[in-house]
Amino acid sequence: MKLKGTLLAAVLLLVLIHLQISEAIWFPWYFHRYGLEPHSARHKGAGGGGGSVTAPAAPSGKQTMPAGGAKDKNKGGPTCPPGYELKDPKSVREAGSATRICDDNPVLMQLARLYVVSPERIVLLLAQPSLVDSCAEIRDVLANIHAATSKCVLTPDNIYGKLSDGLDYFKEVVCEGDCEGSSRKRFAGLLEAQNCIREMRTDMIECEAPPDWYETRNKSKLCQIYNDVLDCYYTRAAMLCGIESAKQLRSFAADSMGRAMNQKCEVSKKLPRVDNAMPSMATSSSPMGMAIFTLVLIVIFC
Repeated sequence: MKLKGTLLAAVLLLVLIHLQISEAIWFPWYFHRYGLEPHSARHKGAGGGGGSVTAPAAPSGKQTMPAGGAKDKNKGGPTCPPGYELKDPKSVREAGSATRICDDNPVLMQLARLYVVSPERIVLLLAQPSLVDSCAEIRDVLANIHAATSKCVLTPDNIYGKLSDGLDYFKEVVCEGDCEGSSRKRFAGLLEAQNCIREMRTDMIECEAPPDWYETRNKSKLCQIYNDVLDCYYTRAAMLCGIESAKQLRSFAADSMGRAMNQKCEVSKKLPRVDNAMPSMATSSSPMGMAIFTLVLIVIFC
């Protein structure tokens, strides 16, 4: 009997050694009342994890505490040692609802209306026959996307969410009515060359990268393809619309495509050499003609 008591004491000592201090000071009392029953099992009735568990009879004639857990939830109660307070199931549900992940299918369906299936297809919207009609549809698409994601969130790396960001930038630069906006001023030359850009539709499609290129996790490869597309835009635009329009198209494409990608890429500062570039609109037209053309553009877009 004495040997048995010694062995039991040794086992308890080994258990106490592996417990944290806040847990260890509770263990002898807890073991004396409830035996080796897991603490989490005693809260099944209160936490909704199943039926209530009846605690084993307390030795030494002491009354067993209720299996439902502590009376005072804030203080933990006599049956909840420090670190074992249960969370209110209601608060867990409310916390989870604030970060509910959106179903991205509605976003995909809206982008499909504009055939925006890649970052390049955002840039291709510049070549639409009527920017006025395109902008009206773009606004409607973005409004529907914002409505579909108003009570949930898309994951930061969601492809369709990133394409929506790029489309939103397109709307800000091309479609917004504020002619004094900084972005619109920056790309004024690009909008002036709209007739020429419209003729580049086939060339811009030929500049597009292979499908799903923007989904690769290889950043070096991704950024190389990204800059290749930008250089292709520049070269084709320089030959058809002039160097200045080509620079603005390349810059706009870099901004809009960059917002539609999960990884940030540095835009190469080295421009491709174009020997047979088209003379710019400013040098090929008379000052009077340019003034009239600019006035017409202001009336149309502003």
